[in-house]
Amino acid sequence: MQHKHHSTKIGQSSMKILVVGKFYTPFRGGIEEVTQIVAEYAAKYHDVTVLVNNHESGESSEVINGVTVIRRNQDLFLKGQPISFGMFRGVRFADYDLINFHSPNPFTTALFLLQGLGRKVPPVVVIHHMEIFGRKLLRALSLPFVRHLVRRSKTVIVTSKKNLEVSRDLPRHANYQVVPLGIKPEEYQLDAELIEEAKAWRRELSGDAPLIGFVGRIARYKGLGVLLHALVTLPGVHAVIGGTGEYYDEIQRIARELNITDRVHFLGRISHREKLRLLAAIDLFAFPSNEITEAFGLSQVEAMICGAPVVATNLPTGVTDVSIDRVTALLAEPGDVASFAHCLRTMLDDPKLAADLAARAKVHVMENLTADKVSARTLEVFHAAIK
Repeated sequence: MQHKHHSTKIGQSSMKILVVGKFYTPFRGGIEEVTQIVAEYAAKYHDVTVLVNNHESGESSEVINGVTVIRRNQDLFLKGQPISFGMFRGVRFADYDLINFHSPNPFTTALFLLQGLGRKVPPVVVIHHMEIFGRKLLRALSLPFVRHLVRRSKTVIVTSKKNLEVSRDLPRHANYQVVPLGIKPEEYQLDAELIEEAKAWRRELSGDAPLIGFVGRIARYKGLGVLLHALVTLPGVHAVIGGTGEYYDEIQRIARELNITDRVHFLGRISHREKLRLLAAIDLFAFPSNEITEAFGLSQVEAMICGAPVVATNLPTGVTDVSIDRVTALLAEPGDVASFAHCLRTMLDDPKLAADLAARAKVHVMENLTADKVSARTLEVFHAAIK
C-alpha cells in the first residue's frame, strides 16, 4: 500500500496504522461501529488497514471508504468469541507505525502477544470497550492476556473515567486517556417519509397504546428482564424489542411466563432503517442495563439523536455520562423493577418532562458525542503515541 503524501490538519505526517478488531461492517455491533468510525476518520489522513475475523465463511480483502479491510476465516466460535488461528498470517508488525487494538478480544490478544515475541512491534493504542463477562473459566483464561496487553501499550483509551474507576479488568498502572463514543448524526436523519411510515407501523403494532422501545444486543447484562417485569405493573403499555443475542430465547420465555406476550413485540435482527423506524415510533426508549459490563451504551445515544426520551439506569459507568438524571434522561436503580417502572410511568404521564429531557439530550449528543469530534480526539491520542 502506498503512503498518502498529505499531512493531517494538526501537522502530523502520514503514517501506516493497523487496526485489530473483532468484526467489521456489514456486521453490526457496538465495538464494530466504533472500529469503523475510527478507522474511516483516520483513513482521511493515514494509510489504514483493518484486520478482523470474517463474520461469514472464507477470507477476503477489500477497500471500504478508504480503509483496507482484511477478514480472516473463523476456525472456531467459542463462548461468543471468534477464533482465527491465521489472524496474523503474513502480517509484519514492523511495517506499521502504530497498532490500534480493540479490546476485549481475548483469543486475538493472546495470539498477538505470542506472535509479537522477539519481533519489532510499533506503539500500541488499545481502545477498551467493556469488561469481560461470561463463564468464570473463560474470564480467568482471558484476563492475563488482556491485562498484559494493557500494560505494554503506549496508551489505553477508555470511554469514561467512571469505567476506569469501577473496572475489575484493567490494571491500575497504565497510561489511560478518556475518549467517549460517538455516532454520525447524518445517519440518523428522520425524513418525512420515514416518520409517516413509523406512525403507520406503530398503529399496526400497538394501536393507540403507549409504546416503549429497546434496540440492542439481547444479553444478560442488558437487564431486559427488569423491563418485562416493569411492564406487568403498567397495564396497557406495549414494548417493542429490536435485536438478537444469546439471551434472546430466555427473554422470550420470561415474557411468556409473565403472560405479556400480547404486549411485547420481538423483532429479532433489524436493519438500520428499521431501527430508525422504531426510534421514530416509540414514546420513550428503555435502557435497563444492570451490570458494569455496560460501559457506555451507544443505543441510548442513537435514541437521543432521534428525539426519543430515555429511561436508563444509574450505573457507575459511562452510561451516566450520556443519561444524566433529570438533565438528559430519567435514571432508575439498576435491577430495581419498581424503580424502573416508576420512571417509565413518570415519563409517560408527563409529556412536557419527556420532551424537555429529549431536547436537552439531543443537544448533549450534538455537542459531545458526534463521530467526528470523538474520532479527532482519538487521532490526537494516536499521534501522541508515536512521538
